[in-house]
Amino acid sequence: MIKHVGRLRRIAVAGAAAGGVAATLIGAAPAQAAANATTVYVWATDVNMRACASFQCPPYDRVKVSTMNVTAFCQNQGDTVRDGAYVNDWWLLVDAGGPKGWISAVYVRGGSNMSPIPGVSKDFADCR
Repeated sequence: MIKHVGRLRRIAVAGAAAGGVAATLIGAAPAQAAANATTVYVWATDVNMRACASFQCPPYDRVKVSTMNVTAFCQNQGDTVRDGAYVNDWWLLVDAGGPKGWISAVYVRGGSNMSPIPGVSKDFADCR
């Protein structure tokens, strides 16, 4: 019994320490958004996010964007994506609250087929 209580105490202390670190990270001030950042709306569900604007970069593991506003930093042409009547070769570098990644413009409100999203920078230097 004493051995069991000691093990539980070590687990509780480790958990409290980890919780303190998590609280520190959660409480940290958000990074300053780039001056060129634009908010756009992703209208689709389960949109893959990638490290580049190409199918050669696999989707991030367990990271999907669904029906939400995201911060777009820039856009660039890449692989063509087709989804029903929608088709586009423009991709946006976005932050959806996790790692930054590239999503197809097909899934962003405000654009049209084979065109960039209005209001989002096309200067690759803005992709930071």
